[in-house]
Amino acid sequence: MNPEAGVIVAFDFGLKHIGMAVGQEITNTAQTFYSLKAESGEPNWDELDIIVRDWQPKLFVVGNPINMDGSDSDIKEKSDKFSNLIRQRYNIPVELMDERLSTREARERMKSDSGHFVDTSADTHQISAQIILESWFREKS
Repeated sequence: MNPEAGVIVAFDFGLKHIGMAVGQEITNTAQTFYSLKAESGEPNWDELDIIVRDWQPKLFVVGNPINMDGSDSDIKEKSDKFSNLIRQRYNIPVELMDERLSTREARERMKSDSGHFVDTSADTHQISAQIILESWFREKS
């Protein structure tokens, strides 16, 4: 067993919801975890403090919101601010992961068997966080 292996928490940043996924390096697997309510991209820090204390992640992975052409999206500045704040607040390293098409894939995963779309924004952000973390695991392998 790798003594360096640990818990990774991924975030899909949004202005009203910040999706979270949790993964662990031993099996390189990720699962949806939670969606923090946010106000203009600002999470409830007390709630996040409890999650970080309980899970004790060794790394945060934050979706990097860039456009398909590689340019910065409109939300990137706020997402970068969030990344910097969690790095400083928890003294845990943060890595950015390209999140292009993660929302589209999340919506595909959320389709019911009948092909109808079942969605809430909170759910989409959680699943997007899982996709971001799965992509990070694939890239680091």
